[in-house]
Amino acid sequence: MDHKPVVGSDVRREIALAPVYNALNSLALLCEAGRLRGLNAWVERSAQRLTAEQRQTHKLIFSGLRDVLVAGVAAASFADFATYLEELAGVDPENLRDRALQHLRTRCERRLSATDADGPAPVPSPARLIAEPETYLACAAYADGATTVAEPALLREAHRWLNQPAAMQELVVQHLRTLWQKLLEAEWRRVQPILRWQVEQFSHYQESAEEEGAADLFLALTGRELPTAIEERAIRAERLVLVPSWHMGRHVSYWEHEEALYLFFSEPPNYDVALLIASVGQAELRARLAALADETRLRLIELLAERDELTAQELITALGLSQSNVSRHLKQLVSLGFLYESRASGAAKAYRLSSPYFVRTARALKELVSLPVGQRSTDEEAHRGGSHAPDVRRFLDRQGRLCLWPPAKLSDKQLVLSYLASFFEAGRRYSEQEVNAILDQHSAINDSAALRRALCEYRFLERTRDGTCYWLVTAEAQS
Repeated sequence: MDHKPVVGSDVRREIALAPVYNALNSLALLCEAGRLRGLNAWVERSAQRLTAEQRQTHKLIFSGLRDVLVAGVAAASFADFATYLEELAGVDPENLRDRALQHLRTRCERRLSATDADGPAPVPSPARLIAEPETYLACAAYADGATTVAEPALLREAHRWLNQPAAMQELVVQHLRTLWQKLLEAEWRRVQPILRWQVEQFSHYQESAEEEGAADLFLALTGRELPTAIEERAIRAERLVLVPSWHMGRHVSYWEHEEALYLFFSEPPNYDVALLIASVGQAELRARLAALADETRLRLIELLAERDELTAQELITALGLSQSNVSRHLKQLVSLGFLYESRASGAAKAYRLSSPYFVRTARALKELVSLPVGQRSTDEEAHRGGSHAPDVRRFLDRQGRLCLWPPAKLSDKQLVLSYLASFFEAGRRYSEQEVNAILDQHSAINDSAALRRALCEYRFLERTRDGTCYWLVTAEAQS
């Protein structure tokens, strides 16, 4: 499943893979390498592989001739980028140029309609745009929301190519085909299955989000605020397509196509969007706050916020600590969802931030301090016993005992462990036998040792070196 429509009160919304636009957007990011911090490592590596001539051509195409890429064919209708390239090469050159100019005019008209209460002024005709370089420059800058022409030399060069449609078409197709084959094709094969899965799992949130605005939906999917300038464009669009990308880092970009706005964002695939509205027990909240109450772990988070993705060795080098020390901190952050761990080249592991889990932690803390004192204990009792959260009920029998272990998904495993941890009292010391007895009482799984080890591994419980004493993890225990 590549997309799932969501219809709100004003804008028709959908979440889609959009393979062609996804590829175009990833290639466009090469223009930003070295300028925008925090883009995916693939962007940085790929940009470094371009020759000086290729960089110049790339900027011309993606900054000066962007309308050609969009208007050449109905990109959204193609299932893969290779087919898009074939169609782009087969379009009549003058028709390709004319459709690009019309797309530019449409973007101008849309902005004029949104800013001029008395009605839009006439947009220059295609004939004027192709005959008058300065008119073309002014129109292109206005369509992009600029008050002045930022790169006049680049746009004048683009205008010269528009006056040579056959040569322009050949330049664009050859450049895109080279970059697709040498840089992006293998990368797309690698990330496509993950992105498809994200489209599918994000679509599960749609039933409860039909009336949400674009900013609220974006926050739910990413844990981040939608930039104001992009939100304003999203409000004006007739159709909003949210597209998971692997390469955006913590940035957001967009492409306009006719009435649609394609919005690109990146979020690691360890995030189950249902967790955004699922309740957080105090045991889980304690574990989350404890994981953040450490200078080294905060520094790890800071480094990944700056660079998007780093290998374990890069983090070890940046921190100047031992491998075992850094690995221990990484393991704890990964276990609670704050970081996403993936395989890099060879046996190396790479790490990325997962923003929604920070939002989940902050939301739980806010809810905790806003509840009346009497209700806090009532809610915690409900979390512990008779009124189980809907998400954890999937793993419990009618008596509230765990009947399935281990869950396939990391988020579900953490949910179950948080539920089990809620039966332990803060500040109390337990023997191994007492821990086993509590787990046996609340689990139909005849393996208390496995559950006990998991509670320690994911930092819900701590123990002494000899394993004779266990206690619930608290922020004080981590400091």
